[in-house]
Amino acid sequence: MIIIFIILIVILILLYKLNLVKNKYLNSLVKYILISLICSIILELTIFNFRHYESLLINKDEYLELKDYKLQGINCDNECEIVDKDNAYIEINGLDNKLNTLYIDLSNDSNLFFTYELSFTDEANQLYLVAGDREYASTISNSYYAKVNPSGNVYDIKIRLKSIKDDKKFKINKIAINPTVPLFISNIRLILCFIVIFSILCINPKNNLFELKYNFKYSIIITGIIIVLISLCYGGLTYLNNKTYTVRENSHFSQYKNLAKSLAKGQFYLDLEVSPKLEELDNPYDTHYRDSKVERYSEYFWDYAYYKGKYYSYFGIVPCAMLYLPYYLVTHHNLPNNIAMGIVLFLLNIAIFYLLYQVIKKYFPKTSYMWYLILGIFMVMVGGVPFFAGEPTFYNLPVSLGITFSCFGLGLWIKATLKNKLNAKYLFLGSLCMALVAGCRPQLLLGSFLALIIFGDYVFKKREMFSKKSIKETILFMLPYIIVAMFLMYYNYARFGNIFDFGANYNLTTNDMTKRGFKLDRIFLGLYYFFIAPSKISTLFPFLENYRLTTSYLGKSIYEKMYGGFYFRNLICLLGLLFYKFKKDINNKQLSNICLASLIFSIIIVIADTEMAGILPRYIYDFSWLLCIGTIIVILSLLNNKNLHIEFKKLIITLIFISVIYNCFTFFMGDSILVENDNLRTIYYYLYYMFNFWL
Repeated sequence: MIIIFIILIVILILLYKLNLVKNKYLNSLVKYILISLICSIILELTIFNFRHYESLLINKDEYLELKDYKLQGINCDNECEIVDKDNAYIEINGLDNKLNTLYIDLSNDSNLFFTYELSFTDEANQLYLVAGDREYASTISNSYYAKVNPSGNVYDIKIRLKSIKDDKKFKINKIAINPTVPLFISNIRLILCFIVIFSILCINPKNNLFELKYNFKYSIIITGIIIVLISLCYGGLTYLNNKTYTVRENSHFSQYKNLAKSLAKGQFYLDLEVSPKLEELDNPYDTHYRDSKVERYSEYFWDYAYYKGKYYSYFGIVPCAMLYLPYYLVTHHNLPNNIAMGIVLFLLNIAIFYLLYQVIKKYFPKTSYMWYLILGIFMVMVGGVPFFAGEPTFYNLPVSLGITFSCFGLGLWIKATLKNKLNAKYLFLGSLCMALVAGCRPQLLLGSFLALIIFGDYVFKKREMFSKKSIKETILFMLPYIIVAMFLMYYNYARFGNIFDFGANYNLTTNDMTKRGFKLDRIFLGLYYFFIAPSKISTLFPFLENYRLTTSYLGKSIYEKMYGGFYFRNLICLLGLLFYKFKKDINNKQLSNICLASLIFSIIIVIADTEMAGILPRYIYDFSWLLCIGTIIVILSLLNNKNLHIEFKKLIITLIFISVIYNCFTFFMGDSILVENDNLRTIYYYLYYMFNFWL
């Protein structure tokens, strides 16, 4: 890759020397590309590989291969295996040497991932000092080397092997001290470094690229390329994330697959065998009592809705009807969840850029194309694309598809109002998208109430909706909601005997949701953790850590580890809260009302999620897209002010940049990353050592 970069540098320098680039915008791009290429190579060969140069200086003539070692809890013949998980280590005694770098090679033909704990005795410690843990991946040669910092000479070394799978075998190929650390050239780091430097140069509001309007000649092509690149990046990672088809069939991850099979037969209940033990329970929803009588997973199906002797899926039917059912009818096979998520994320990326395009076209037509791209990428990242890609389970499909329909729907509604008269076609299509949200994630249906603001003037002033002279528009607006509502009501009634009952309360989960109730004491905790709780920052990739919730609430509620509230993760979105302070800049009552409504709807969603389900990290994306809309409206309004100071623009871009980077790393916060998935684990450890180059 460095050779390719050098060739590109030579070509770009020739373009400059021969004065072949005449267009000032292309000239700026060429200059930024050239600077980014040169800086990336310099950084890769110097700072990112400083351990190589350090080892050349301090490890000179001190290399020593260690062959005399003792094994505890490890049996070795041709291959080694762990026989005592709690006390498995390699010990080397009687060294009396300097120890700057430790080299361990336990590689084998198969992928080997584990953590080892390094302890040693030195001039300051007669007993073993536990120095710390180190991640090891046989596929990542960087992990073989570890920088060690003892006090004086080291006498004994103990390498305790932790978290090696029972079925994993390995060979102790080599253990050495003070080797020369080789140059580790990372092509991905080189490319990422180029992208970051190039992005920083491009998003400087002083450069002439900000003179381009969002509807210039090649804007659609460039936007399309960016959407495709983002989709390929996260879609590729999602494709590699095969967690959802490594678990056993008919687990809770297979709900949409089972529902597709049932719908193909013309039935709404699932063809899953009900255990007689479960049928005998007076209250099958009492979690602890149920688990004491019926074995989880083997004798009953976890996280399915159970009602009157049958299993159901309580998750929205639209993702299944749109993706899983057609795939099953055509192929007679199950659609893997990660493939379904990849499709939805591609649509979500398009929907977000489409919505932003319509907002700018109607309200902010003088906006720079660079700001359009910056805000579009910002909303994509904050809207959940990285997290959904990292957790492509059926749990996240209804949410991501619901956001997709919401963004498409709002964009189509705004497009319907671009001219003096409502466009009936876009009015209908927008309502259809918004109505389908109810069949994905009912909480997101609150976005439909933005219609009161978008069409307010057409209803109360122009009388082009809900009046005698606008019967056509009124019918086209309402018809999709009526059709979708009738189907969902029938779907609910056929399953649970109640047109408004989606079946979530009959879930065989961590608590009896039929008795969950509404508790005021839960609300504050939900508002705190979803909105303002600080993140736990780490010095090691992925630089974020999950943390347990602390609460004085005495009662039953559901919590999962969180990693920061929305506003802490997206400081730029605090601008969205200040819409009332920027009324002069917004200069549009409709936009101010959208900002206010987005905030109110987000609070309602948080309260509903907290009360009905609990505090889970994925629920933050139920409302993130709404708060993004409010924030973007405020930013675009401020940018329309010609007197806005350039330093304030730089601050906005800096905060957006931080938010984008933060949300990129949420991909690695899901449970899928370190499961039994060698593809993702290899990628994870590659990135771990790529970012943590100082280890």
